[in-house]
Amino acid sequence: MRQANTVKRATVKTTTPKNRLETPLTQTSYSKDDYLRKVQETAYHLYVARGSYHGYDVEDWLAAEQIVKGK
Repeated sequence: MRQANTVKRATVKTTTPKNRLETPLTQTSYSKDDYLRKVQETAYHLYVARGSYHGYDVEDWLAAEQIVKGK
């Protein structure tokens, strides 16, 4: 019988201003604008690394969000 792998992540409850985002694993706090800029830059680097092929913008954006969040 196969057992499901469960991962428990420790969460730290902190209060942050409404315009700040906190990533769950790295606990690095970014302003909303900084977070979006970092995701945008990372998505662009993923696009260039693939050879600048069009049509993967959503995949690049989602992967960039995961990278910036530290997952």
